[in-house]
Amino acid sequence: MNSDIVIDAKDVTVCFGDKVVLENINLEVEKYETIVFIGPSGSGKTVLLKTLAGLYPPVKGRVLIEGEDWQNLESDHKHDLARKLGMVFQQGALFDTLTALENVEFPLKEHLGLPQDEVDAIASDLLAKVNLADSWYKKPSELSGGMQRRLGIARAMALNPEVTFYDDPTAGQDPIQCDMVLNLIAELKKRTQSTLIMTTSNVKVAYKMADRIFMVIDHKIIGGCSPDDFKNYQDPRVQQFIKGELKGPISVKS
Repeated sequence: MNSDIVIDAKDVTVCFGDKVVLENINLEVEKYETIVFIGPSGSGKTVLLKTLAGLYPPVKGRVLIEGEDWQNLESDHKHDLARKLGMVFQQGALFDTLTALENVEFPLKEHLGLPQDEVDAIASDLLAKVNLADSWYKKPSELSGGMQRRLGIARAMALNPEVTFYDDPTAGQDPIQCDMVLNLIAELKKRTQSTLIMTTSNVKVAYKMADRIFMVIDHKIIGGCSPDDFKNYQDPRVQQFIKGELKGPISVKS
């Protein structure tokens, strides 16, 4: 396997019951790349993200993370591999009973076994980086949606992951908040020299962040090119989506 390939999906098919969500997906992600998946709601973007992260097992095919097949690893090896991955999902997946500080400290305690003063220092520094320095002792329910999203980013970055997965990180945020979050993600990616995989329904987000853009549609992925090339990609489904047109091959779900 090419040492520059950090994620390699080979003929991956994912089903829920009798419903095929993804079919025969092939994708290689190189170190330090930013890959963005776009597509209509319900097209399978989040399923693909979670499959690449090892959370959903494919019914056919394999996903290799740094050459390792997550599904075949023993639990201790899975634990080691999990340290290399950071995940920020739409719902935040935060611990409701823990404070903001405790949420960020959790992966540090789980994986590193550092002294409490070091854990406190790392977590407080991360909270400051995401503009939550005044919210250490607030529970997630006391934070706005945008603040919860930033808290999720801080927690995901606690272990300096080699690969970070973001599920629509700007969903539900106004343009100013959106730009702030994207700048933060870009800054953290640069600081950690990590690989980034993201989903979004906002083509402007994709254009700003991506090295390569893929569209998830009809159980497949298409595109896989730079933002400039994607704007001119001739598949009519891509053109309908990026232009936001009602008429076209993509049916609008009510």
